Amino acid sequence: PRVMSLLPKESLRSDAQEPAPHASHCPRCGAGRCFAAARSSRGTSSRAEYLDTSLYVDVRARLPWLVGLMLVQSLSGVIVEIFSSLISDHIVLTAFLTMLVGGGGNASGQTIADLVQRLRTGEVSPADFGSVLAREASIGAILGLTVGACAFPRVSLLSKHAGLVDAVAISTAYAIIVFLANVVAVCVVLFLDRYGQAAVGSPPVVQVVVDVVGTTIACVVAHHVYSLFSSAEESAPS
Repeated sequence: PRVMSLLPKESLRSDAQEPAPHASHCPRCGAGRCFAAARSSRGTSSRAEYLDTSLYVDVRARLPWLVGLMLVQSLSGVIVEIFSSLISDHIVLTAFLTMLVGGGGNASGQTIADLVQRLRTGEVSPADFGSVLAREASIGAILGLTVGACAFPRVSLLSKHAGLVDAVAISTAYAIIVFLANVVAVCVVLFLDRYGQAAVGSPPVVQVVVDVVGTTIACVVAHHVYSLFSSAEESAPS
């Protein structure tokens, strides 16, 4: 008390009434330096920058990707033509080709979203290619085996025109496609990140590559599975 009485009253009043560091005007909590206020400020400036950007700039950045990928994606048609006799003999493949290619796209889309976010936060970088590839390949193998096993009863039990051999071919192709989709996603994302194009370029590039690879895997696996079962039936004693 004695010390307090020796201090000037103005000093005590000034210290007592000094505003807290966060005592400002945030619309949510009244704190100007809170995270919500900072995020709102950044979001407002980013939104204004996006809306003020010329349409020509965005179109010019996206159009080359789409034209180039359209030409690459046409390879899927070439693959279908090569295996046209196989598809005509086993028309059920056409009913599940979209499911197979779409499954690879779904798996790669998850990997892209996860990696792009981790690259943005600095959790991983292109220098971690080996370890990231090993991890995502393991995840892809587990996911591929799981969804492949789920695809088998889907094909064999819920399709009127698919038999046991069809289910084996389609479920095997599904497992391989999901695995390879994860591997392709890692390679494309980390490669494009070196040029600052991971977020924009990865989704369409991976989609097209997985489309072509998925169509190829589906036809090649089906060809070998049908040939294997056909040889087994021919060699079996009557």
